[in-house]
Amino acid sequence: MSSEDYKRKMTTLPPTPEGMSKSKWKKVWKKQRYNIMKEEYAQIRKEKRKRARENRRARIQEYIDRGEEIPKELKRQPRENPNQKDSGVNIVLDCGFDDLMNDREIVSMSNQITRAYSSNRRENHFTHMKVTSFGKRLKNRFDEEMKGCHYEQWKNFEFHEDDQLIMGPDVDKTKLVYLTADTDDKLETLEPGMTYIVGGIVDKNRHKALCYNKAKEMGVPAKRLPIDEFINISGRKVLTTTHVVQLMLKYFDNHDWKEAFEYVLPPRKLDQENSQDDEDDEDEESEDGESEEGGE
Repeated sequence: MSSEDYKRKMTTLPPTPEGMSKSKWKKVWKKQRYNIMKEEYAQIRKEKRKRARENRRARIQEYIDRGEEIPKELKRQPRENPNQKDSGVNIVLDCGFDDLMNDREIVSMSNQITRAYSSNRRENHFTHMKVTSFGKRLKNRFDEEMKGCHYEQWKNFEFHEDDQLIMGPDVDKTKLVYLTADTDDKLETLEPGMTYIVGGIVDKNRHKALCYNKAKEMGVPAKRLPIDEFINISGRKVLTTTHVVQLMLKYFDNHDWKEAFEYVLPPRKLDQENSQDDEDDEDEESEDGESEEGGE
């Protein structure tokens, strides 16, 4: 069998086994196909990263040839910042939503956690970050498919299979704030000694007010990041878990939300033409988006 015939065979869904629905069989077959073609997928990713590096070098050279400053997104960041300062705050990624995500969203959530860890190592300030309710498919992905990341050894990063850090009987709820876009109560500043909870979910906005309702059940205040007071976002007002963490870390550089938003969010997210540059406009109230801060 030629390689082309083999690839065609692997992309064709075999007959559905007796007693199994077609939708269930598609999910099972997708996992089986991945395990069979794991090495080939790894090679594809390797080649993709190589092309990305080559494209990045070519773009950098274009800026150098024109005598222009190289954009920040093209500059290679160090793996760790040796001059980091302790922000004094804690961030909890609440991953108690495993059952509400499909397999693809679990993969996305795991990738967002790794990017949050990278940011916590590279920015000028770090937080003591903890992942709660770390179990089921999310933990299985880290243990089985991401063995090389050694997450148990991550600096300033802890993983807890239960939720006792935020739900336990001895928790001081006056020190907790749950971040969600579904509230009018905005977060003015980040205070040392506080713990900020970020919903660890990717759900394409299927579950409305999920984190807000959980905050109410926990009896802790729910607050939103002051997005509309400082910038306009083009398209859906959706921030990933990674973006929320990065914004909080960047905030500590100059305690400036606007600077943090413009530094962290990609240009395609920002409506630069209509952005509020005047400080007098920053206090103007506007309705926030309906999506969860912390979900995609």
